[in-house]
Amino acid sequence: MAIKTVFCKRMLVLWLALAFWIPNMWGQADVSSVLGYPDFIIYNAKIVTMDDPSFESRVGTIAQAMAVRGSEVLAVGANAEIRKLAGPQTKQMDLRGRTVLPSFMMTHEHPTDWAFAQPESLRHAFPADKDFLIMRWLEGNGEQQFSQWENVLREAVAKAKPGQWVWVSFFWGSNYEHVDDIWQRFGEDVTKEKVDRIAPNNPVMVKNSWPLSAVINQKAQELLEKAHPDLKTALTPIRFVEPDVIFQGQTRDLANILKAELELWDAFGITAFGSSAYAAGNFQALSLLDRNGEMPARFAWAYTGPNFSIDVLRYASGLVGNGTPYLWNVGAWATSGGDCSTIQASPEIKARESCNFEPGKPGRKITEDIIRVGGRVATMHTGSDKDIDYYMDAIVKASEEGGLTIEDIRARRHAFDHASGAPRRDQLPAIKNLGMLVSMINTMLWENHREYNTSQRVRDYGSEFATLSVPRKSVTDAGVKNTFEIDRPLPHLVFTMIHKGITRYSDKDKRVYGPSEATDRIIQLKALTTWGSYYLLREKVMGSLERGKYADFIVLDRDYLTVPENEIPKLQVLMTVVGGKTRHLLPSLAQEIGTAPVGPTTWPTKPLERMRTP
Repeated sequence: MAIKTVFCKRMLVLWLALAFWIPNMWGQADVSSVLGYPDFIIYNAKIVTMDDPSFESRVGTIAQAMAVRGSEVLAVGANAEIRKLAGPQTKQMDLRGRTVLPSFMMTHEHPTDWAFAQPESLRHAFPADKDFLIMRWLEGNGEQQFSQWENVLREAVAKAKPGQWVWVSFFWGSNYEHVDDIWQRFGEDVTKEKVDRIAPNNPVMVKNSWPLSAVINQKAQELLEKAHPDLKTALTPIRFVEPDVIFQGQTRDLANILKAELELWDAFGITAFGSSAYAAGNFQALSLLDRNGEMPARFAWAYTGPNFSIDVLRYASGLVGNGTPYLWNVGAWATSGGDCSTIQASPEIKARESCNFEPGKPGRKITEDIIRVGGRVATMHTGSDKDIDYYMDAIVKASEEGGLTIEDIRARRHAFDHASGAPRRDQLPAIKNLGMLVSMINTMLWENHREYNTSQRVRDYGSEFATLSVPRKSVTDAGVKNTFEIDRPLPHLVFTMIHKGITRYSDKDKRVYGPSEATDRIIQLKALTTWGSYYLLREKVMGSLERGKYADFIVLDRDYLTVPENEIPKLQVLMTVVGGKTRHLLPSLAQEIGTAPVGPTTWPTKPLERMRTP
C-alpha cells in the first residue's frame, strides 16, 4: 500500500510538472492540449501588450493574436500559432488590423460619487420615480437652471407622499460647460431656509452636481444625524446622504446605480479604480455586486473612517491587498493633504493655504497612526509641495516608531494623488527612496473654470508653479512610478486628458503650461496601464496582456501609437472586455464579428450620444 501511495504521488508531481513545462518546451500551440481550449481568440490585430514596465518610452511586445480562456489571457503571439489553439467551440474574431490595449486604470477616482453627479446612471437605473424617492435633474444653462429650481422642487414636493425623499440636482453639463455659471452662485441662491420653506414636511436634497456641494433641509438633516451620529468625525458627511440615508435599506437599488456607473466607464475603456467607497451603503452595494458576480469593473478601495482608533487601524492594515478579483483593499487615509506651497505669493494667497500634515494637525496624527501599525496610505487627495514634505516626514517618523525597516517602507508603496502642485524635483530622490507612487491628474491642465486649475494657480503663484502642476516628466525621469486619474465624472474625456499630458496646452488660455513636463503618448499609456497596476497592488495579474493575467482589454477604432497627436482626443473605444467578459461593444464592431451590441450603447437613454468629446 505504501509503495502504491508513493507511486501515485510521484505520478501527480510528474503530471503537474508536464502541465507547466510542456507549453514552454513545445511552444504555445500545445497549451490547448494541457490547459483546455480557449473560449475566444482575437486575431489580425495590433495587440500592444504593455509588458515593458520600465521608465523608457517602450510598449514591449506587439502581437497579432490573443487567446482567452475564462478570465485570463491564455496566450499571445502570431496569428498562426494562436489560432492553432482553437477548439470546436472557440469563437474567433477577426479585428482587421485594429489596435488592442490593456484597459485603463484610474488610481484616484470616485465612481460611487460620480453616480450621483451626472444623470446617465441614475436615469438608466431609475427611469421613473421610486416609492422612496422622487428625482429631478435641471436642464439648460446656468441661468435657466437657477430660474427653474424652486418651481421644479415645488412640483416634486407636491407629488411626494409623506416621508418620501425629494432629490433635485443642478447639472454642470456633459463637458462642464455650465460650471462657471453655477459654481459660485449655488451657495448664494440655494439655501437651507428656502428649501425648508418650500418643503417643510419631506426630506429634500438640492445638489450642485458635485459630491461635496449640496443643501439639505431640516427633515433630511435629522435623518442624516440619526443614520450617522458620528458625523463630526466623518470626512465629508454630505456624501452619506444618498448611500446611507436615501438608499438605507435599498441596497439592491443602490447596487443597480453603481453597476450602471461602472458600465458607463467601461464604455470608455476604464475598468479599474483606486478610490474609497466613502459610505457604508456604497460598500454594501459593491459587495452585493461582487458576491453575485455582477461587478462590471474592478474597485480597489481604501478605508477612510470614520473610526480611526488604533485597534481599527491595526485591522485595516491587515486588509491591505486582500479581497476578491473585483473588490480589494489598497490602504487607508484620514485627511486630504493641504495646498500649502513653498512658492511665494501675495499675503492674500498665502493666507488661504493650509498644511494638513503639519505636526500637531489631527490629520498628521492619524496618518502617522496608519503608518506606525504597518498600514498603507493610498488614494489620498493632496495639494501642494510643502505638505508633501510633511507627509514624507510622517512616513519616516512613524515607520521608525513602528519598527519598520526601509525595505518594509518600500513594500508598503505609500502614495499621494493629484500631483496638482507637487512634487518638486528636489523631493524626488526621497520619494524614490521611500518606494512611493504618485497618481497624477491631467485634468488640472484641461480645466479652466475651477479654483485649483493650473491657469488659476499660475496667476496666483507665478510661472514657477507651472512645472509643479502634474510634473510627470520629472517624476518619470526620477524612476518613480506615476499613474493616471481624471477625478471628474467625465470618462468620455480620457483621451482628451491623455492629449493634455502630451501637449500641456490650455484651450482657454491658448498657452502651454510647463512644457518641460510634457511626456509622449507611451508614458501616458504606461501611467494608465502598467504602472497603475503597481499602485493597485495587482501587477502580477493586471496592467499588461500576458499569459496568466486578467483578460482586461479594449479595442480602438484607430491606432493609438500612430494616429496624429491632435487626433488622440477623437479615439473611440469599440469594445471593452473585463475578465474575459464583453462589457461594452459598439454596433459597428458587433455586426462585423457576428454578435449583439453590449453595454451602455444599448441603453434606451442613449448616454454615449450625449457624452462626446467637445
